[in-house]
Amino acid sequence: MDHAEAVAQRLFERVVVGARMEYHLAQSKGEHDFDLHHADGRVSAVEVTSSVNKSIQETYDAILNKGGAAIRTDLCRNSWCIHPCPVARINRIRQEADKYLAAIEAAGIERFLGPTDHHPSVEAIYRDLGVFGGSAAAWVKKGHILIGLPAVGGAYGVSSVIEAAELEAFKTDNRRKLGASRGSERHLAIYVYMITQAWSALVNLEPPPAVAQLPPEITDIWVFSEAYEKHEYVAWRGGALLQWQKLSLRLN
Repeated sequence: MDHAEAVAQRLFERVVVGARMEYHLAQSKGEHDFDLHHADGRVSAVEVTSSVNKSIQETYDAILNKGGAAIRTDLCRNSWCIHPCPVARINRIRQEADKYLAAIEAAGIERFLGPTDHHPSVEAIYRDLGVFGGSAAAWVKKGHILIGLPAVGGAYGVSSVIEAAELEAFKTDNRRKLGASRGSERHLAIYVYMITQAWSALVNLEPPPAVAQLPPEITDIWVFSEAYEKHEYVAWRGGALLQWQKLSLRLN
């Protein structure tokens, strides 16, 4: 199993009471990823996929391969996890993030989003360094700042999650795999990489009071990812007959 599939297994077994996820090791004929065995004996199909911007992923790889994702601090009291915009100059972030984050700490701020927070220290790090957001993170090694996956530009709102979900739901491959199942429930689970528009909205906002728009092959849809802290996850769950709802939980 890859990372998204491993997280999905823990998510379903935690949320669906009494359920057990059985992974299909052999998928040479295009089978779905999991059988979801319910406590009452029913079996549902689950397909797991990922929503990722390839250019963002390439930037993330460049961060890891050209100096690493960790910055040592001299001025900050806390350890931090920050997320640069795609156009940010990573070398400048490595040189100056410590100073800018120390100013944010001095203002008593432990979590921020550049596009929506208006404190001068937050505006400065967003304007000057292109840091989209960040949070003090006890799970990051003491005395370090961790550079996370860059954010994409554009509007920030719940529509980014819904659009990411519908894009995956209407892909031919996902429809074919779940449509081949005879189960009454056919779940598509979409892992969202940190930090995109969809990730930011998924973690920080509430879903709309509406049912999901799905093709007939899919009855239920989940959008999920890590939250700010270690072992914390967030999922939006919806369906053809189920209004979107947000779940926040710990998965060890």
